[in-house]
Amino acid sequence: MSNEDNSQRAAWLQPAPEEQGLAQYLATVRERLRLVILAVVVTMGAAGAYVATAEKTYEAEAQVQVTPFSNANPAFAGLGLILAASDPLRAVETASALMTTREVAERVRDRLGVMTSTENLIEHKLKAEPVAESDLVAIVARDDSAQGAADLANAFAEEAIAVRRDTLEKEIDASLPALRAELEATDPVTADTLRIELATLERLRAGAGHPNFTIVAEAAPPSAPVAPRPVLSVAAGLLAGLVLGIGGAFTLQAIDPRVRREEQLRRRFRLPIFARVPRQRSRALPLSPERLSSSAVEAYRTLRSTLVVRASIMGGGPRVILVTGSSPSEGKTTTAINLAWSLAAAGNRVILIDADLRRPSVAKTLGLEPRVGLVGVLLEQVELKHALIPVAGHGGYLNALAVEHEGGWIAELYALPTTRRMITKARELADYVIIDSAPLTAVIDALPLARNADDVVLTVRLGRSRLTDIQRLGELLADNGIVPAGFVLIGTERPAETGYYHPQRGGKAVVARGRGDLREQVASIPDATEPSG
Repeated sequence: MSNEDNSQRAAWLQPAPEEQGLAQYLATVRERLRLVILAVVVTMGAAGAYVATAEKTYEAEAQVQVTPFSNANPAFAGLGLILAASDPLRAVETASALMTTREVAERVRDRLGVMTSTENLIEHKLKAEPVAESDLVAIVARDDSAQGAADLANAFAEEAIAVRRDTLEKEIDASLPALRAELEATDPVTADTLRIELATLERLRAGAGHPNFTIVAEAAPPSAPVAPRPVLSVAAGLLAGLVLGIGGAFTLQAIDPRVRREEQLRRRFRLPIFARVPRQRSRALPLSPERLSSSAVEAYRTLRSTLVVRASIMGGGPRVILVTGSSPSEGKTTTAINLAWSLAAAGNRVILIDADLRRPSVAKTLGLEPRVGLVGVLLEQVELKHALIPVAGHGGYLNALAVEHEGGWIAELYALPTTRRMITKARELADYVIIDSAPLTAVIDALPLARNADDVVLTVRLGRSRLTDIQRLGELLADNGIVPAGFVLIGTERPAETGYYHPQRGGKAVVARGRGDLREQVASIPDATEPSG
């Protein structure tokens, strides 16, 4: 086979170009909607618990006006007053720092009897900062009661001014004796400047309050707490839940290789999806038609019709269809059994071969008890026609070749030339040969069967099959020159059970009537590929 032929055969592995739009992201969120809802519920619950249990915090604000003194007056030199500067905001910033000193905090703590440390009082219960670009300093206090917050803010404003007043008095008291002595020693004619400085300091000493600071707005008890805020907390919980949930959905999408929607297959493989089998309530696998829902039976009828049309396009004649998957428990045996059942119900001679020599399950599912079977045929101990077991209810149109022995060593029998001869003989005995193969990525035993099949159908179970395993299976088939026919998607959403899916109108009714010549019984039933009236 030329490299060009190999390239054409492997073209189905190349994903078709597709734009990644908003629909893909919405699909990712939708398929993991439970995770998003769980995240929102948890964060909203945490927000609600916080609102219900958190201690209420009240905030009160007092405002102090800062009035700098002119630095041209020599009487103010060395007194520690706030003097005017080229940048007016610097004076306000300096005043803000003076409001929250340790000395002020200790006096407030003693005054109010606050049972907390000075450091905690400064760091967690109070802040002083300039109000925009004005000459005001806002003293904001926090407490677990409205009145406590107001008392704390007012106490800090008053005690900060009192501390600065005490400091100013000490500085003036220290300066006055020296200034009076200097005035006495000075010529009365030239002592006017000293007399003005002395009068200024005495006036400052006799005055009340502090010349730099004035309380212009006392703190009042707030009407509502600043924390917790129920509306804001719930909104934050909702937003956090959405962010965590959606982020988690995309994270899981990136690290979880399982197939969760058919678009993931379409992006990676250029193969059609022949049928979409709804999720079944029964968790026992595999399932015979009697245990399937009506919508699932209809899905397998769709698979039958698609493969019949494909056979007619490919030239007709007996067809060998191998059903496999990338890993166990993906629905391959259920698909093989129900495909064979549906084909036989339409009047075709069908041989169903259980080719999974390690974990055979066809006989158990159909209630068969093989004395001879596949192993005997491969070892040429019995002819194929004598190893076939008729499946009840089909008038001899459905026969199964079961496995009478199982084990790892038996799987080596597929390497024998008798494998090809068995398939050739099966073509002579039936219109369709359905082979239930072991997962080829798990065990490569049935690869010779796949090489001799006309169609290879791959089953994919949503929520279980892994894209990495399917990719490996695809590469294995491509390396052997095998192009799969298409996918059967297992576990899709269940449709509503309408009259169209009623058993008396679908495939189950035909199966129940399967006595005698099925060709006569189905003659009056329109083919699924033909449009109904």
